Amino acid sequence: MRKIIIITSITSLILAFLCLRASAQDTAIYLSVSGACQLAIEKNVEVRNSEWEQKKRKFQLSEAQSKLYPHLEGFTSLSNNFLIPKMIVPGEIFGQTGLIPVEIGTRFDWISGFKASQILYNQSYFTSLKLLKQFENLGSISLIQQKEEIVYQVSQLYYLCKCTGKQLEHLSINLTNIDRLAEITRLRSDNGLARKADYASVLVNKANVQTQIDNLRQLQRQQLGLLSFLIGLDMNSRIVLTDSLNSGNLKTSDDSLFLNNRSSILMLEKQIEITNLSRKRKQQEYLPSLAATAQYYFQGQRNDFDFLKGGEDKFYKVGFAGLILNIPIFNGFEKRSSKAQYEIELIQLKNTMENTRKYLSKEYSDALAQYKNSINIIWRQEENIKTAEEGYTMCVNGYVRQVIPLTDLILAETNLIEARLSLLNALLQFKNAELDLRKAKGELLEF
Repeated sequence: MRKIIIITSITSLILAFLCLRASAQDTAIYLSVSGACQLAIEKNVEVRNSEWEQKKRKFQLSEAQSKLYPHLEGFTSLSNNFLIPKMIVPGEIFGQTGLIPVEIGTRFDWISGFKASQILYNQSYFTSLKLLKQFENLGSISLIQQKEEIVYQVSQLYYLCKCTGKQLEHLSINLTNIDRLAEITRLRSDNGLARKADYASVLVNKANVQTQIDNLRQLQRQQLGLLSFLIGLDMNSRIVLTDSLNSGNLKTSDDSLFLNNRSSILMLEKQIEITNLSRKRKQQEYLPSLAATAQYYFQGQRNDFDFLKGGEDKFYKVGFAGLILNIPIFNGFEKRSSKAQYEIELIQLKNTMENTRKYLSKEYSDALAQYKNSINIIWRQEENIKTAEEGYTMCVNGYVRQVIPLTDLILAETNLIEARLSLLNALLQFKNAELDLRKAKGELLEF
């Protein structure tokens, strides 16, 4: 009886775990375009790595700034002068004639103490700190570019998934209509009112539509899997896209152009600033630099290693404080060559800036033209659908009254579904054009 209770309990736990897991898998994640973009910014690996890179640059700047504070270190050194150096002195000092070699120092020399240093003036180093700060700002712009890129990709894929889903809906409705038509044609064929070839044509049309549906379902699974990957969700997550593909209130965007909002322009501006600072720093390397230094230590000099024995005469106190002034004088014309290199680099960056502005202006003009063209296409396709629906309705009524052949009905139905699919493609084209226009105006992250 006890074994039965244990087995029952374990089975209940396993079933509960499986139910919870199944429930978790069935839980849908509802996503708008802005929500998907926000998730991508928060969870995408490339964006996270860019954020970590930016944090690393902050620590690099802090590391460089630490050299502005006083540096203090302890030291100790023990020397065994088994051959003591000698100095030649005049013998008259000792009441002798000629030159006499005199040993300088003792066999053992032990020094222990502290030394401190402080930068007082080094203009080149101060400019290097400004340069590191600009590199940090450059990293911030690079992070913005990374976010813009992932937002652009996610938005495009989001609307592509919506378009595929809508295509599936229209084809499913079409398949239902074909099923009804197939049943009507079969009954007519059985009663001798229609040819068997008509029924076969309907079945072939149904098989073709079913194949399209199966291919679109597979494509939709791949698209949703890629979207889950980009926004950092589990690949098996069930995603429900809440935003509509419909264009809504279509308005032509104004013709304002804000090139200064583009991250590529900001990136080039920062690169120009960095090059100017690098040139300035190189020139300042030839300015004098001043630093303070100080040492305080104990020095012991003995011919026998008896430092560890008692006595007050084993070590002597030594200390000094002073200033170190470095004045560069000549470096073999290095300054002239480095200055020429930075001048060339600035010319290159300015040329790139001018060319980039021209390209971005063209990109904006093309995006705006495509945006306006997409609006016209949508209006035209909506009118086309109305015409196709009217024609399809007339063909259905005519086929029921046996005044219109089946081929005309199938053709009208094909025209209707093509018109609906063309409208979906036009809506997708409009969304992409709207996205390109936001990109051209530097507004991708405004959601």
